[in-house]
Amino acid sequence: MKVMISAGEASGDIHAAKLVQALKKCSRKSLPDDSTFECFGMGGTHLAEQGVDLLVDVENNAVMGLLEVLHKYPSLRAGLTTLRKALSERDPDILILVDYPHFNMKLATAAREAGIPVLFFIAPKVWASRPGRVTELKKIVDHMALILPFEKKLFDDAEIPCTYVGNPLLDNKQLLTAADKPPLKTRETKRVALLPGSRKSEVSMLLPPMLEACELLISPDNRKKIGLEINQKIEFVLPVADTIKPEEIESLVQQHNVDVTLIEPNDYSAIRSCDTALVASGTATLELAILGIPMVVIYKLNAISYQVLKRMLTTEHVSLANIMAGKSIVPELLQDDVTAENLALEVGKLLTDEKARNTQINELAYVYKQLGKDGASKRCAEIAISLVHDKMTELAVG
Repeated sequence: MKVMISAGEASGDIHAAKLVQALKKCSRKSLPDDSTFECFGMGGTHLAEQGVDLLVDVENNAVMGLLEVLHKYPSLRAGLTTLRKALSERDPDILILVDYPHFNMKLATAAREAGIPVLFFIAPKVWASRPGRVTELKKIVDHMALILPFEKKLFDDAEIPCTYVGNPLLDNKQLLTAADKPPLKTRETKRVALLPGSRKSEVSMLLPPMLEACELLISPDNRKKIGLEINQKIEFVLPVADTIKPEEIESLVQQHNVDVTLIEPNDYSAIRSCDTALVASGTATLELAILGIPMVVIYKLNAISYQVLKRMLTTEHVSLANIMAGKSIVPELLQDDVTAENLALEVGKLLTDEKARNTQINELAYVYKQLGKDGASKRCAEIAISLVHDKMTELAVG
C-alpha cells in the first residue's frame, strides 16, 4: 500500500502520525501478505518518526492570515509543486489530506485528475467561513473523515460521502490520563498556562500581549490599578509547540519582566495543574476542555487579514469550545480587544471568582462529552483501506 499524506501544521502532523500508525496495523491485516507499506508527503517531526518520507517540511508552511500567506507564497507554491510531482511520479494508492484546506484542496484537485482516491481527515471549517468550498469539495474528495459531531449533517446535506470518526484528541493517552487526575485543591500559588499557538505568526502576535498581561498579574501595584484583588502569588507555564524553537519563545519572554517556565507540548500533567489558561483559538481549546481548565480565548491577525476574515465568518463564535456548546461559555477576546489589561482582567476573574470558574468547568465537561469515544485514527485508517480496495477492484474489473 502506497500512501501520500499531507499535513501542514503542528496539530495536523500529530494527528497524521497517529493515523499512519493505525494504517500500518490495518494494512497488515487487510492487504495481501506480500504487500508493503510506503508513505510519503508533507509533515513534521511526528510523521518523520513514523518513517514517512517527508518531501516538504511542515515547519516552513504554518501560517494564518491573508498577508502572512502572501509572504509565504513562494515557499507554499514550491511545496505544492513538489507534491504534485510526487503524485505523478510515485502514483500512490490514496492521498490523505489532514486539515490545511487551502493548500490541500489544490493537491486534491491534482489527485482527482490523476484518478487517485482522496480522503480528507479533519475537514475544512466550512461551517465557520467560505461555505462555497462545499461545492468544490464534492468534486475533488472521495470521503470526508470528520472530527466534530455537528459537521456530519452539513456534509450529508451536500451529499458528500462522510463519516464522523470521532475526535483524534481522544486517542491521546497522555492527555486523557492527565484529564482523569482529580481537580486541583486550593493552594497558595496560582498557576496560569500560556498557549500562544503553534504557528510563528501566532506566537509573534499573541505572546507579547500575554506576557504584558502576566506583568500586570504579578505586580500588586498594577493589579490595584486595574481593579484586581488577588492575594496569591502567580506563576506561568508555556508549552512550546514542536514547530516553534524554544529560543524564539525565550527571546520574547526576556523582553518582559516575568518568569515563565517552558514545558514540552505534551506535558499535560503540568497543564492540568493550572488554575486557568490564556489560549489561542484552535485545537488547544478542546485540549483544555478535556483537561477541565477554565480559559480565556484570544486571537489576533494583521489588521488587513482580520478585516478580510471577519467578512467571511459565518459563526457568532470563533473558539471550538463555544461553537460546540452552542453558546458563549468561555470569553473570547479578538483583535483590538487583545490588550494586556483585558487579558489580565479576564484571567483574574477566573482566579478569584469561584462561581464563574465552576460554571465554565461544568460547561467544558459537556463539550468533552460531545466528542464521543476514542478510535478516530483507527476508523479513519479503515476508511482509507476501503477506498484503496475499491480502487483496486475497479482497476481489476476494468
